[in-house]
Amino acid sequence: MFKFLFIIFLSSLLYSHQLRENYLTLDYNTETKTVQLDLKIETRLFEMNLNIDDNKNHICSYKELYHHKNELLQYIQNRFHLLYKNQPLPFRKPNISFYRYYDQTYMLIHEVYKNIDLNYLTLNYNLFFNYESNHKLLIHLDELRGDYTITKENPSYNFSSYQMMQLERLSIFIVDGFKHILDGLDHLLFILMLLISTRIKYFYHLKQKNKILSLLKLITLFSIAHSITLFISASKLYQPNVMIIESGIALSIFVVALLNFLQKFQHVNYYIVFGFGLLHGFGFANVLHMIEITDTKSFIISLLGFNLGVEFGQLLIITITLPILILLFRNKFYPILVKSISLAAMGISAYWFFTRIGLF
Repeated sequence: MFKFLFIIFLSSLLYSHQLRENYLTLDYNTETKTVQLDLKIETRLFEMNLNIDDNKNHICSYKELYHHKNELLQYIQNRFHLLYKNQPLPFRKPNISFYRYYDQTYMLIHEVYKNIDLNYLTLNYNLFFNYESNHKLLIHLDELRGDYTITKENPSYNFSSYQMMQLERLSIFIVDGFKHILDGLDHLLFILMLLISTRIKYFYHLKQKNKILSLLKLITLFSIAHSITLFISASKLYQPNVMIIESGIALSIFVVALLNFLQKFQHVNYYIVFGFGLLHGFGFANVLHMIEITDTKSFIISLLGFNLGVEFGQLLIITITLPILILLFRNKFYPILVKSISLAAMGISAYWFFTRIGLF
C-alpha cells in the first residue's frame, strides 16, 4: 500500500495536470486558397532532451530559446511533415515567437501558404512520441472539417475542404475531454478525496437508495459547478489569472485532504464541493483556450463534447475506485488508511501549490 502511494506521489509531482498537447490551427480562405498556419509547441521536452541550456542553470530562458530557434525549427521540420500533392511543404519564412501560457512556455510558428487546394494537403507528425507516448497534436481548421487529434497510434491526417458533421465534432471532443481528465492528476486526486469524505467505511452498510443518493449529490454538485465555469471561461466571458486558479485547485485538494486526515468528514459539505468545483472548471477550460474555435455553433458543440468527456472520465474513475476503497476501508486499519492517503494527498497538493505560486 505504501509503495503504491509512493509511486503515485512521485508521478504526481512530475505530471500535475501538465498540458502535454501541441496545437495546430489552420485558417483557410476558400476564395484566395490561402492557408495561414499557427503551430503551438510546448518547449518542455526541448528543454529536457536538447542541449539548449547554455548557462547550465537548468532553466531555459527566452534568450536561450531565441538563440536556438533555428535549431528547434529544424528539429520540428524533421518531424512535422506537411505534404502538398505528396510533395514536402516546408516552412519558408515563418514568424517565430515564444510565450508563456498555463505556466508553460510555447513556441509559436506562423506560416502562410498560397495557392493551396486543401483537399491535397496531408500532415505526418511524430514530433514527441519518442519522449511521451501519450503526447497529442490537436488540429483545428476554423468551421471546416479539421477538428482532429493526432496520436502515436494515428500520426497522419488528410485535410479536406468539406465541412465536418457536428456529430463527428461532438464525438472527437468527448474523447478529448475523457483523455484530459485522465491526464489531470490534480482533478483525479480531488475526486479521490471526495470519495473518502463520504465515509466509505460506513458506505457499505447503507441502504442501496441512500448509497446512490449520498454519492450522487456530491459528484453531481461538483460536475454542475465545474460545468458552469468551464462554459464561462471557454467562452471568454471571464478568464481569471491562471496562476490563481491552478494554485487554488491545489489548495482545494489540500483542504479536503486535511479534513479527511482530521476525520472531520462532515465539514466536506455541499458549499465546499460547489466552490471548489468552480475552481476546477476554470482549469478544464485551458485546452479549449488553446484551440481557439471561433465559429459559435462549432464552439458550443466542442464545449458540450469536451464536458461530456470529462464527466465520463470522472464516472469511470469513480466506478473503478469506489469498490476498491470500500474493500480497503472495511477493516480495523481504516483510520490509518484514511490518514495515510490523506497525508500523502496533503504533501502532493502542498508541493503543487508552492510550485504554482512560483516558490519552487
